Amino acid sequence: MLYDYLLQTFGQNQPIFLSDIRYEDYSDIWLKKELAKLCESGQIIRYERGIYYIPVKTPFGSSILNPNTIIERKYLSEKGNRIGFYTGITALQQAGLSTQMSNIPEIQTNNENSKLRRIKVGNQEVILRRSRVTIDNDNIYVLQFLEMMNSTTSGYFDDERKAVIKNWIRKRNISQELVTKYAPFFPDKTMRNLIESGVIYYVA
Repeated sequence: MLYDYLLQTFGQNQPIFLSDIRYEDYSDIWLKKELAKLCESGQIIRYERGIYYIPVKTPFGSSILNPNTIIERKYLSEKGNRIGFYTGITALQQAGLSTQMSNIPEIQTNNENSKLRRIKVGNQEVILRRSRVTIDNDNIYVLQFLEMMNSTTSGYFDDERKAVIKNWIRKRNISQELVTKYAPFFPDKTMRNLIESGVIYYVA
C-alpha cells in the first residue's frame, strides 16, 4: 500500500515531497489521485502544493508540521547534501557574533533563481537569495564566511567578535586556499573588510 510505503520511507511529521516519492512505476497522475484519497481519509495531510505529511494523532487532534522542517528540506539540505545556508542577521546570531534576532531568516540556496525573494512557508516568512556559486558540502562554510564579511563592516569586529570568528573559522577548517578560490565571486567590499578588520590573519 502507498500509505505503508510513505510511513516506512518518510516517517511521521516529516515533509513528503511529491518529487521524492518513488512508488513502484506509478505515474505522478496516479500518485496525486491516491494521495488525494489518503488526504480525504485523514491518513496524510496536504501541507501545500506538492508537499504532504503523515500526522501524529494527539489528544488535541492531528499534529501540525513545523515549517522549519520544510525550509530545511527545500532550501538547506537535500538527501545529505548541503544546498543552502543562513545569511544576514541569522548567520551572525548563529555564529555568536550578534545577539540581534531576526523574525524573517535569510537563506542563500541553490534552489532559488531570484536575486531576492520573500516567501511564506506555513506561518514563517523567509527571504531567499540565489547562490553566487553552487553550494555543496565542501564549500558551504567558506561561502557563509565570505557572506558574513560582505554583510558587515571592518569596524564590526571588535576584540570580542574577533575571538568568536577566530574560533568559528578554525572549527570549520576555512583555509586561505578556499578563500582565494571563492573570493572572486563576491563584491570587492568582502575582501576589503576581511583585510581591514584583521580577520584575514585567522584564516589558516
